[in-house]
Amino acid sequence: MRPGEFWEALRAHDSKVSADRRHLGELVRGATLRLWNLQVDKRYRLSDPVKFWPMPWDEPEDGDQEIKRLTHLGEEETQKEVDKFFARLNNGKV
Repeated sequence: MRPGEFWEALRAHDSKVSADRRHLGELVRGATLRLWNLQVDKRYRLSDPVKFWPMPWDEPEDGDQEIKRLTHLGEEETQKEVDKFFARLNNGKV
């Protein structure tokens, strides 16, 4: 096998592995969304899996900026965000 053929075979293998991972990720995301929708009030149900659980292969949206903001919070700010999240959970808004 020539080096060019080797690299082409390696790229093809990588593409197959990536496609398999994406397929499994989509299955898990869809099943999790269905389970989530069974547990929440009808008005809070989601129909778009991308809004529920963004994956690396999805197109970047505003949620990416929110994730970046949350990763750079200090300890006190992080605790405030956690408290807000639990308050939303207790009120049934999540």
